Amino acid sequence: MLALAAGCGGSDHARPATAGAPAPRAHAASTCDRYAAPNGTRRGRGTRASPYGSLRRLLRGLPRGQVGCLMAGRYRFRGTASMRRPGTTLRPLGRAHVTIDGALWVLRGAKSARITGLSMTSHDPVYSIPLKIQADDVSLVGNDITASRNTSCVLIGPDGPVSHTVVELNSIRHCGRTGKLGHLIYVTHSRGAIIRNNLLVDNPGGWAVHLYPDADGTLIEGNVIDSNEGGVIFAGDGGGDTSDGNVVRENVITHSDPRWNIEGSWSGGPEGDGNVAQGNCLFSDGPGAPSGIGFVNGFAQSGNVVAQGRVYVDRRSGNYRLRRGSNCGAVLTDVGGAKLRAGPR
Repeated sequence: MLALAAGCGGSDHARPATAGAPAPRAHAASTCDRYAAPNGTRRGRGTRASPYGSLRRLLRGLPRGQVGCLMAGRYRFRGTASMRRPGTTLRPLGRAHVTIDGALWVLRGAKSARITGLSMTSHDPVYSIPLKIQADDVSLVGNDITASRNTSCVLIGPDGPVSHTVVELNSIRHCGRTGKLGHLIYVTHSRGAIIRNNLLVDNPGGWAVHLYPDADGTLIEGNVIDSNEGGVIFAGDGGGDTSDGNVVRENVITHSDPRWNIEGSWSGGPEGDGNVAQGNCLFSDGPGAPSGIGFVNGFAQSGNVVAQGRVYVDRRSGNYRLRRGSNCGAVLTDVGGAKLRAGPR
């Protein structure tokens, strides 16, 4: 399982977002309002002494603006579990290790929902995507997310535009296995999303971040992106939808293959407008080596640098801390994303 290393900087150390993209919202530490436990019962009342017995029951019983806490263990289910009410938070109780094993959907009514501190996957053969976000102002912070089969892990805006999603300090890996349709983060119809300070790695069946077909105003900043089929792609569907005004800056993007670290793709339709890739540290020994930039259409590039020498302490064992003296260090210093670590592959 991937995890953020102790001492990894968070949004308090991040520089302001680009104009028009909101900075991540601050959330005060909250007590728990409702509880669930894997060994809870159907008769549970949602208290700490009498917790609900499932994630679905917790979400049904969680009123607007309240915090639902999960006691340690695995919450496995078939079908979907849905966050429906605005301002609700889903997190572990204290430092408990919690795994949600099933598809979690954040529906449109759950504006300003927050999901934090969880491990997420899905073994459901039908509902294989661990997380779909269809509400505005959702925050996904500090989670470990992977998949049990060939799929995308985080899907933003599948049913129409959502605004101001924040994806920060998560470890997301190995979602796509084969082909090119299983992405770590798939931004489909979105406005003003922030994808910052995440570890996005080890995805042979798709891109780390796929902006398609109508993702506008996304800020992708301070992420470590390594060993995926492709890194970040600006894209449109050829029928008139394009991804516009997206900024990919100050990331470390390495070893994308057989695609590129950064590229554009417009399916024969109009190219996107106002997309920028700037100040990233890049390396590829595959297509477009050594920078790994390919198909430079629909985006401008400036100030990107090629990594010199080995970038990470030991990427093959999952240690993505930057090596002392790496010229990529200056890219991540100010946004707090340099101390990232993954578990063994």
